[in-house]
Amino acid sequence: TEDATPSFVKRTPSRIFGGEKSRSGLLRPYGIFAAQRILYVTDPGAGTFHVYDLGKKKHFTIGAGGQKFLTSPVGIAVDEKSDIYVSDSLQKQIFVFDRNGKYVRSIGSPTIFERPTGIAIADEKLYSVDTHGHKILVFSKNDGTLLHSFGRRGTTPGHFNYPTHIFVSRDKLIYITDSMNFRVQIFSSDGNYRASFGKLGDGSGNFSKPKGVAVDSEGHIYVVDAHFDNVQVFDRMGNLLLVFGRSGTGKGEFTLPAGVYIDSSDRIYVADSYNRRIQIFQYIKDDIAN
Repeated sequence: TEDATPSFVKRTPSRIFGGEKSRSGLLRPYGIFAAQRILYVTDPGAGTFHVYDLGKKKHFTIGAGGQKFLTSPVGIAVDEKSDIYVSDSLQKQIFVFDRNGKYVRSIGSPTIFERPTGIAIADEKLYSVDTHGHKILVFSKNDGTLLHSFGRRGTTPGHFNYPTHIFVSRDKLIYITDSMNFRVQIFSSDGNYRASFGKLGDGSGNFSKPKGVAVDSEGHIYVVDAHFDNVQVFDRMGNLLLVFGRSGTGKGEFTLPAGVYIDSSDRIYVADSYNRRIQIFQYIKDDIAN
């Protein structure tokens, strides 16, 4: 079968973490964040999150939040001080750890959240998707104060039906996977609706089980579909550019992928959940014009 990966995404992953024979300890990787050659991965299957220092070739795992153990860590984000923020969908809080994995504090509570999932940080604000609340909550990153929220359940623009993942692009636009409306919605940094694209279907550019979303340095939008076992890439207008990945266990293949993250060097990290690994691809800018 012809490899569906395009020329401007490196055809085989530049690196793979995990897999059945790996000692990485990944059981069901889900959320991803990467910065300064450090990779952070939530693992709700194991109730932990992992930190891989790629430069120093070190790895540690954290499972405790205060006096509690993490139950279902889903979203993960890291701020400029290297503090680590992890959402726990069952404990209904966001736990904060320092760079060494020591618990610092928590944000939110079961009275505020119904089920927190994807999180992102931008401009001293912490954005959290509340999947069962069908909305986005915005907190002060510094003191955890709830600043405002936007969205409610529905199908019209600006409304959600079980949103899951979130990504803030370099131009401060907020991209949210509106999973059961089978679309991606785009908002300004203050929560005003800008645009959306996607619909339910089995054709190219359609969604069946959309999960992670991320944006590269040139504004291309990457959306993981866990049912199709692929990543679809769209332009800023929501037009499909290409698809890479397919079902399987080989390099560049996925089984129920979930989160995706793109770092400042345009490395694309995909949580290949049921293959128990992270696959890393490289966006190559020079080839897109060819």
